Amino acid sequence: MALTRGIKNALLLLWRRDWREFIIRLRISLGQIDLKHDPTETDTDRTHYYADSGGLAFDKIMASFNITPRDGIVDFGCGKGGILISLSKYPFAKITGVEIDPVLVEIAESNIKKLKIKNVDIRCSDAADFKELHEYNYFYFFDPFPCHVMQEVLHNIEHSVLVQPRKVTIIYLNPQCHYLLASESIFTQKSEMPHFEHKCFIYENHIK
Repeated sequence: MALTRGIKNALLLLWRRDWREFIIRLRISLGQIDLKHDPTETDTDRTHYYADSGGLAFDKIMASFNITPRDGIVDFGCGKGGILISLSKYPFAKITGVEIDPVLVEIAESNIKKLKIKNVDIRCSDAADFKELHEYNYFYFFDPFPCHVMQEVLHNIEHSVLVQPRKVTIIYLNPQCHYLLASESIFTQKSEMPHFEHKCFIYENHIK
């Protein structure tokens, strides 16, 4: 299944003449870029196992947004940097990955360096401790941690919005903690985006 999807994606990239993405996916397939899932990884009380969610399915989600050089995004639980690689093609002013596991951070930094990507930085931190949020208006989650951690991170985002009012968009793939945003959050679910494997909910806050 994954092999068939990979071949179809490669043919689609060639048909679209998306050489950048084709070369990246080729280097991943050849093992030059390490985005593979390690089955020995286990969940902890602060994080979930690593899995990559970048590529064409993610591009379909991002196509619905009008990204400008005024925008910034955080990928919480960036793992080996798959989403950061995908985000780097968009004109964000600031792209930051936050990852608690120093081993994954080292791999992500190596991947970014090999691809000569300049507009990405990676922080080794517990997601709840990363509170420098004012420069960002997009936040991405691929079910990166348990709901008690998600609640802490949402609190930080909400506090940032109250201190510096702005429109904020949350992209939440495999939204296991949806109830947190649906109940007490300042965010409202605006849409559900197509993805080949998981639900993807888009949330926005209200601007007074």
